[in-house]
Amino acid sequence: MPLFDYVGTNTYGKIKKGKITAVTKQEALLQVANQGLTIQSIQEHNDSIWYKELSFGSRVKLQEKVVFLRQFATIIKAGVTVSDALEILTDQEEKNKYFKQTIMDMATNLREGQTLSQAFENHPKIFSPMIIHMIRAGEGSGRLEESLDHLATYYERQHKSRQKLSTAMVYPAFVFMMSIGVVLFLLTTIIPMFRTMFAGLNTQLPLITRVILTISDWLRAYWYVIFLLAIAAVFMITILRRNKSSKLRLDYAIIKLPLLGIIVYKSELSRLLWMLALLLSSSVPVIDALHSIEKITSNLAIRQAIHKVAEALDFGRPLSQAFREEKIFPAMVHHMTAIGEKPVCSIKC
Repeated sequence: MPLFDYVGTNTYGKIKKGKITAVTKQEALLQVANQGLTIQSIQEHNDSIWYKELSFGSRVKLQEKVVFLRQFATIIKAGVTVSDALEILTDQEEKNKYFKQTIMDMATNLREGQTLSQAFENHPKIFSPMIIHMIRAGEGSGRLEESLDHLATYYERQHKSRQKLSTAMVYPAFVFMMSIGVVLFLLTTIIPMFRTMFAGLNTQLPLITRVILTISDWLRAYWYVIFLLAIAAVFMITILRRNKSSKLRLDYAIIKLPLLGIIVYKSELSRLLWMLALLLSSSVPVIDALHSIEKITSNLAIRQAIHKVAEALDFGRPLSQAFREEKIFPAMVHHMTAIGEKPVCSIKC
């Protein structure tokens, strides 16, 4: 169905812009007029070849989502309707033209009769299943602003966690790269200076010295091999990650690494469990909540474990037992879940 761009004014003289789908231009004119707008112009939408969803700069940053959700909640709390709130947010968004267009499209979807959750669902590359479930739960309970506030709080926490993790990794990464650079400099520049001195000694050099000299000679002669091996390793890992079974083994190996693996594992698990608690507190069914967080995690080992937990619930097993059967979750998870499953009376009495 064709998409039309329109410009009109409301009864207060305020200019309104948007998009609307219709079979013909006359039908589009009628739909805009039914919204109480005086039409200034309307024409069939024609995307520029430079305006593509996957083009550079079109990605919506995490901080932009936080600001959008927080402002959305605040405006709705003030008594503004959802469609008017989206129009206000469209006017406020100036930096990211792609996100501005997305919000405008959502406002158009609402005017066409879609629910807010359906409007969010039309943009899966921006809004995750978790957001859609939370919005749908907020619509059903009549507490949409609370759901938006919870989402904004969650993404604010996620943004801060990413910043802390990035800051914590900068110094170790810098030290590691400097160490590699110093070792290569010594082997290719300093060590060769000692070769002529050692040659004049006319004596058998220690094994460790001969090994270092051999490595130095090899690096100076075949330095390009290191770069070729690095490129080949990156290429091989990329190919392996396209295969589901290979990616599963790689992701499982990553979370088992001594230092980096622990950081990745704990931060990802903390994020997912916090998200699960947020969905459950919004009255989202447990299985739906598990499927939502399953789609969000990029680690296939954790994703597979969550999927098995959801399958166990389908067979009637308690959530705590399902967590216990998946060794990837620490004991604290299934112990605390078991406590939460107990009736309140049995805990207090």
